[in-house]
Amino acid sequence: MIGLVAGLYLRTANGAAIFFKEIMQEVYRPQAGRKVHSSNDFELCYIRHQYFRRVKYNPTEAEMAPYKKIIKFLAQRTFYTYPGLFHVVGMTFDDVFAIGNINLVNFLGLFEISPSKNVDKYDAFTALLKKMNRAVTDEQILNKNKANLTLFMKQRMTDLVRICRQKAKNIKGMRVDEYLPFYGAPPPPDDLHKLLEDNEAYGYFKCDLNLYRALRKRKKKKAGEIFDFAGNWYVAVQLDHRNITVLDLAGAGLDPYESSHNLNPEEILFKREAEIKFDFHLKEYKNSSKEDKAKTIMSFVEKHEDNPSYHSEILTARKLLRKMGYVNVR
Repeated sequence: MIGLVAGLYLRTANGAAIFFKEIMQEVYRPQAGRKVHSSNDFELCYIRHQYFRRVKYNPTEAEMAPYKKIIKFLAQRTFYTYPGLFHVVGMTFDDVFAIGNINLVNFLGLFEISPSKNVDKYDAFTALLKKMNRAVTDEQILNKNKANLTLFMKQRMTDLVRICRQKAKNIKGMRVDEYLPFYGAPPPPDDLHKLLEDNEAYGYFKCDLNLYRALRKRKKKKAGEIFDFAGNWYVAVQLDHRNITVLDLAGAGLDPYESSHNLNPEEILFKREAEIKFDFHLKEYKNSSKEDKAKTIMSFVEKHEDNPSYHSEILTARKLLRKMGYVNVR
């Protein structure tokens, strides 16, 4: 059996050790067998696995050293811009920095301008330098690679934040953005949270977060301030940022005492009776007329609309009523 020991010695079957001056760099990474998604392949998404699988070359520390300051700076800026988001998905700065190093491997293996790896890009860049009557030096090549890496890493860190948002939404069951921007021609309602229920009813549409930030910066407005641009009003609605509590885990299948195997006979009987009662009312609702369904939903809304624990249920109920034609429901 042949294996690499501590990255420096190749130990053979008879126990002899052969010293290597350089670490072996050729690697094999298999292709993905299926399409991945952040809900069940979170790590593969944020390391940009399609890039990583194409890289058949592991750079040495010496090759990575000139770029480490760029990786650390962008990792710090990303982590400390979204500390709450990374806290939700369980990441620290060291994790973000490690992800940056993985993307550095991707860059060096696929996009670095080098006469040995990307001959076409190297020839094109050196031809441009000669056309500008500038000498082709190692420093010029390194500076160009650093500039390209900076743009590449900004894209990868933007992707990381986007994927972490998706994962955090799966964890908390709600959006984790600080606010949700909208734009529209009519003046915004006094209660901006009404836009979360049905923004189109007020003539508003969801706005891309990056576009909203760019416009807000251009208008020199603070987060949450309303402003107009090109005939539209732009508003940002604050979102709920409460942490997960033990009540959120109730009924999620995480408590062993909720299992039927750990319930006593009386609890099993009550649970079964509740299920039978629910199935009966559900069947009765489905077989009722449209007007009766609307009355049932309206009764629920009137009973629980002031109870904050029913907030999401009330929103769903009002949406159902609007779909049924009751357009004046708020």
